[in-house]
Amino acid sequence: MSTTKTQETYRSYGTAKGWRIFIYIFAPLLILLFFSSPLWMFEGEWTGIRIGFIAGAWLFGLFFCYCLYETAKGRHIITEDSLVYQGAFRRKELPLDSIKGYRIDQQYTYVEPRTAANPKIRIGYTSEKYSEIQQWLSSRFPDLDKQEQEQEEGAILDDYNLGHTASVREENLAAARKTAKLVNGVGLATGAWLFLLPNPYFWAITAGLAVPLAGIAALFWHRNIIRPDEQKNSAYPSVAAALFAPTFGLLLRDILDYELLSYTPILPIAGTVAALVGAVVLLGSREFMQQQKLRLSINLSVIAFALLYGYSSTVAINCVFDEGQPVRHKAEVLSKHYSSGKTTTYYLHVSPWGARTEAEDITVSEEYYDRIQPSTTINIYQLPGRLNVPWFTAGN
Repeated sequence: MSTTKTQETYRSYGTAKGWRIFIYIFAPLLILLFFSSPLWMFEGEWTGIRIGFIAGAWLFGLFFCYCLYETAKGRHIITEDSLVYQGAFRRKELPLDSIKGYRIDQQYTYVEPRTAANPKIRIGYTSEKYSEIQQWLSSRFPDLDKQEQEQEEGAILDDYNLGHTASVREENLAAARKTAKLVNGVGLATGAWLFLLPNPYFWAITAGLAVPLAGIAALFWHRNIIRPDEQKNSAYPSVAAALFAPTFGLLLRDILDYELLSYTPILPIAGTVAALVGAVVLLGSREFMQQQKLRLSINLSVIAFALLYGYSSTVAINCVFDEGQPVRHKAEVLSKHYSSGKTTTYYLHVSPWGARTEAEDITVSEEYYDRIQPSTTINIYQLPGRLNVPWFTAGN
């Protein structure tokens, strides 16, 4: 609720009405549920496990007590000379003349002080009249993310390595952003293609292998401008989506569609590919690597991409482009089951076959899983692999 002493000198904002109603209804129910846990949780003796679960439930109960009290008491106050957060158990006050600026993400607005002597104040999107608070901040203080982006863009346009005149540098930056937008768009589309409906399959896999390489080529085509990692307030365009989206799509297809007879032989090949790809990306990013503030972010991104692409690309090439003759084995389906999460994986538990001396799970498609019942005999085809790493698949 908002109260006013004078419209410009005092405003108080609690939790938004809808959120207050929601918390006032559900928090007491959850508090009652968790604190009553001794009455309904694991009837029987007071074992250590039972006591531990009850203690955990009471901690949750205390947490929701805090949420309820914070909702009732917590508020942000704007006075003539300060911004105040008055919480359930603590109070922060930031003088207006000590505010450096603010940053915004999806959940919060962060008001930052000029020095560490003053506190940072965080305002959540569940606050009353959240947009009004943001408008008040934007009318008096700079958006630090936007400010940093503008400063970095100014530094780019002052870099004579990117062109001898300001107009040439502007054209080069615009061209780099256009290239990054293009390859990122293709990368996201390819990732979605591989995730959702990889048909025609051969071309989907081929695109997954090729698009990250196009992203790497963009680093060299627009040297000093395009970076391989993503940073929220950077003026430099990034090709992170072109690198990672198709690579994750390939990895998903590797996991769902193929099983290697042994994963040990693929690791040296994948490691070699990862090292080569990582070295090339770092070579295309060497100007950024000279900036200490960017070095950690780029190194972590390049290592993650190189490892993922090194593994997913070698498995895909080994299996998708395999032209060897399959060897057929027979196996009996002993049982079947599936696991679900962000994706669902289907398993058949089959009897020993070929080089397998014990019963084991194999992954199959949903369609094949639905058609096959326990006690059915199925064919398992073992193939040599394009990179000489044997793999197998189940079929009729």
